[in-house]
Amino acid sequence: MIRKLIQGDREKIQTILIDTKHFNDDEIKVAIELIDVYLNDAKQTDYIIYVIENEVTKKAAGYICYGKRPLTDWTYDLYWIAVDPNTHGKGMGSRLVKHMEEDLSGSGGKIILIETSGKPEYENERKFYIKCGYELQTIIKDFYRSGDDLVIYRKYL
Repeated sequence: MIRKLIQGDREKIQTILIDTKHFNDDEIKVAIELIDVYLNDAKQTDYIIYVIENEVTKKAAGYICYGKRPLTDWTYDLYWIAVDPNTHGKGMGSRLVKHMEEDLSGSGGKIILIETSGKPEYENERKFYIKCGYELQTIIKDFYRSGDDLVIYRKYL
């Protein structure tokens, strides 16, 4: 089941972010800051966050965070997506992306952008985005730091 994030999901999502071993401490801190904004400010409109539940435990097994890109009419950013590494390969990430696309398409969204790292350890994530129908838009060399490129994917809805 895919549902909106609730307060009780925060700790599990933080654990998932750590357990993926893909995010450094600063990245996890930013991800949690966005979750806190979403959970603690009912008037905020910058972030949309959904979780997918483990069918057995009924606890969050992954999440997706996205939002409208400022100053655009219909362009959205996928900010974060993470799935419990113990459940990889079961289609949870694909279902979260599909949910986001349906949500945005139904509310007038036309473009989704995804920014990710060009580091070799992110190769599976980049393949995942391509599998989901996203196209490579551009690469900015050494964007994050030396040897860590910014890779941007795009999909028209």
